[in-house]
Order: sequence, then structure tokens, then C-alpha cells
Amino acid sequence: MSGETLSNDVGENQEKELDPRVESLAIPLARDYAEKNYPKREDGTFEPAWRGVNGEKDLKGKSPEDLMAEGYSELAAHEAVIDIANQPYNEYSEYWKEQNRGGAEFLIGLMDERGAEALMALDLNDEKARAEYGDLIHENWISRNEWVKDPEYGDPKLACVFAELSPEEQQKDIDQLAVLQKWLAEQKQQ
Repeated sequence: MSGETLSNDVGENQEKELDPRVESLAIPLARDYAEKNYPKREDGTFEPAWRGVNGEKDLKGKSPEDLMAEGYSELAAHEAVIDIANQPYNEYSEYWKEQNRGGAEFLIGLMDERGAEALMALDLNDEKARAEYGDLIHENWISRNEWVKDPEYGDPKLACVFAELSPEEQQKDIDQLAVLQKWLAEQKQQ
């Protein structure tokens, strides 16, 4: 297991061991999200989804070319944004890796708590299971994405409970369970 150094609230460094299962699940979570949420081009790539490398909301949707038109140098423009739809996970900035790891870490914890077999047996079309697990996943997402509540940059359509989400947004949470189930099946075969 490789460790990474994280800062805590008092500015001291502490070692946090990254569970290799988390990284292993974060990769297919990121790919599944891209495949289901970004339009695919004829060449097999996706329409770009430009984001600030550190999650800066004011850079969302701005390509390096857009930033150069705003006065950024070419180097600064290319270092400021990332195309999360087309960039391979291993080339994500640490911020975007952490976004995917957060969801994966929650799902791994859920698996450890409830059991891999129980999660593999879930019928993702069952309304009761969808409501229970969708609520857990969405609450976790909100806890990791406080920006959603921000009056200026937030999104009230996402800052609500699972039951109040649009069917499309609910499906994004349920899709994570489907990725987990597929990942678990693959792990079993190894």
C-alpha cells in the first residue's frame, strides 16, 4: 500500500494509507460517469468537460483556448484546466482523483459494513433498494461537495435529498452501485 501525506486542521502532516480497493474502484467510477454523462463524438472521444484542476467553479467549461483569450499564457492555461471527460484517470489532477476516491471510499465502506454478497444481490430496479442506497450515496456526495449549497455557485436541484432529485440525477447515484456490483464480480473472478 502506498501512503500519501495529507494536512490536518492544524497544519501538521499525517500519513493516510490509501486502501488499494478505493483506487481500483475509483477508476471505473470515473469512466462510467464520463460514458453516461458526456456526449460521445464520432471518433469515440467525448465532448470536452473542462474543469478547473482544483475544482475552481469559475473555470468550469473553459478550455485552454478560452483562458488564453482571457490573457493566460499558454502554459498557465493548460495547467489551469482539465478535460475530465477525456483525460485518463491516471492523468487527473489530485483534486479530481480525490473526487472519485471519495465516492469509491464510501462504497468500499458500505461493502465492508453490509457485505459484498448483499450488495451484489441488490436489485437496482427495486424501488425500496434504490431509495435506501440512493439516499446513502447522495448524502455522502453532498457531504463531500459542500459547494452545492453555495448561494452563488451551488445547485439547489442537487442540494436536496435523493427522493427530490430528478430521475436523471437519481440514476447517477444508482449507477455507482451498478459500477460497484460489476467491480465486485470482477474481483471475485481474480
